[in-house]
Amino acid sequence: MKPIFIPCKQGRLFSTYYLAATGNASRCIVHIPAFAEEMNKSRHMVAMQARAFVEQGYSVFVFDLWGTGDSEGEFTEATWDVWLDNIDFAVKWLQHKGYESISFWGLRSGALLAMDYVHRYGLMVDQLICWQPVLNGEQFMMQFLRLRIAAAMMDKNAPQEKTADLKRQLLDGQVIEVAGYQLNPELVNPMMAIRAQQFNLQTVKQCHVFELTIGAELEASYALNKWIKALEQKKLSVTLDIINGSLFWATQEISESAELLKSSLKRVS
Repeated sequence: MKPIFIPCKQGRLFSTYYLAATGNASRCIVHIPAFAEEMNKSRHMVAMQARAFVEQGYSVFVFDLWGTGDSEGEFTEATWDVWLDNIDFAVKWLQHKGYESISFWGLRSGALLAMDYVHRYGLMVDQLICWQPVLNGEQFMMQFLRLRIAAAMMDKNAPQEKTADLKRQLLDGQVIEVAGYQLNPELVNPMMAIRAQQFNLQTVKQCHVFELTIGAELEASYALNKWIKALEQKKLSVTLDIINGSLFWATQEISESAELLKSSLKRVS
């Protein structure tokens, strides 16, 4: 495991570079992180899975997007196009290193970002690994904006807003703060405009989808089933695993899901 900075158009991106232990060292998995605090809560699980993939013969490249984590820049400077550009710089850096096989591993909104990259850039991707993928950007962002609404309800002196008010401010080009994060409209508005079903993923050879649930019944959500059926109708090779386990990106304390780690290793060969 090697912490490094790689250059991008905006500055430097911090990366944790796991080199393959055995097998074909020409294969690399690129991790696209989750959004805001979800990324921080997930670092433990991401590191565990990365080390497991390394033992399976993959190199793994985990990086912080511009304005997040230990990468340069401020979160308020981040835009959706900048993040897409970050992925492209990471891919080109790895290709320069000699990797012939690139796979993407996206967590939550990171999966949506990875899909948008594949759709726009047409990269041949061996495997697209989606951990609890966000399929509807607007729905995801509305849930995030509710954090501000909930915080205001606890403070009698704070203005009482609605998510529709906050969305309108963003659409009007205003930067707003939610849970300590300054949201750039050029980041949020493009995210709210996209849905997973609109992407062309024909350059993906294999898609592995994982959804965690804390309920007794191991059933995929309606939206996830609909999306997977749409992929299958387009003749894409898709697997789906529903796992009973902790929603580690959202728990108060750092948590993990051993079953997700095992299932991911089984699918990613």
